[in-house]
Amino acid sequence: MRLVLVCALVACGGTHSGGGGGGGDAGEPAGDGPAVGACPVFPANFIFNTRIDSLPMDNGTSGYISTIGGSVKVHLDLGTETDQQQDDYYGIPSNVVTGNSFAWPQVSYSSTDPGLDWDPLDESDCGTSQKGVVSPCPGTPAPLPMPAMPLVESGVQTDQSNYGDHHVLLVDSDNCRLWELYHVYSDGSGGWDIFGSASWDLRSTALRPMTWTSSDAAGFPIYPLLLRADEASSGHIDHALRFTIPSASIRTSYVWPARHQTDNGTASASLPPMGQLFRLKAGYQIPSGFHTQSVAILTAMQQYGLYIADGGSAMFVQGEPSAAWADETFSEVQSVTADNFEAVDITAIMSRSGFDVNTGAVPP
Repeated sequence: MRLVLVCALVACGGTHSGGGGGGGDAGEPAGDGPAVGACPVFPANFIFNTRIDSLPMDNGTSGYISTIGGSVKVHLDLGTETDQQQDDYYGIPSNVVTGNSFAWPQVSYSSTDPGLDWDPLDESDCGTSQKGVVSPCPGTPAPLPMPAMPLVESGVQTDQSNYGDHHVLLVDSDNCRLWELYHVYSDGSGGWDIFGSASWDLRSTALRPMTWTSSDAAGFPIYPLLLRADEASSGHIDHALRFTIPSASIRTSYVWPARHQTDNGTASASLPPMGQLFRLKAGYQIPSGFHTQSVAILTAMQQYGLYIADGGSAMFVQGEPSAAWADETFSEVQSVTADNFEAVDITAIMSRSGFDVNTGAVPP
């Protein structure tokens, strides 16, 4: 028997906190945290919104960087094309919806891809007829706050043999709730087939249940860790980022705040675990002539770090497609090699009084 949890949109989640909580040691200022309209993108004391530049280096750094390849260069996994029907539509877009203003369509949890041989409902969240949240999803089809014409990673596809992650990220600004869908394809008649969905209360520090995946192998939300052009252009990115390395280079275990692992690697201690936090070394001097966007990105990598969130190409850092990305940003950021990074010892936070492995909250 599966445990089914049902909650209203405004009440689902674990520990709740306002926008100003949680400070910490020097190097971990509380700040206000990123936001979408009136909604926080998690509370200010959430680990993704916490500076980590004062934490110790992880002793496994040398082995991890050797596994990744020290000469591998950072790659910005995003682009300037905004027409999702074009072949060079690169990046993971997002959709801001007003969930109370329209009827949520029924979405089918199914795929014709033979490689997807597990039950997508077991670790999915879906909606209810009253626009609540049910977890795990009890059956298919199920309602989700899907707009009629969403932006989809890699563009809208109907042919499921054209395999890809095809994420859809939905920020419900009415309810401050994030929905992230995986393997999203049009069914050709106005409906949608997906193969997994996960939801977070953006006002809560609650993580996914232990061992649960999301639309990301680490069980992370994608949206809070994406590079966004408006933030980079402002000169300030006050949150961590996400990146990938090949699945075979990821240890068959995970570390907080990750919730899930892949099993393509080995248990070798020279492989970083899923969810491992890295940062650009403090000794890396960001060139003064770099573009504002480049300086903001590299500063965020030093101050907030970046997490292994999924298997993929080595040192690929994900962001949104936007015409606002400057040409210089690509050449400048992509000149940085992996040997300029180090792993971060996150246990320095996990050992603090009040730490709860089931939340992303950083104790003071």
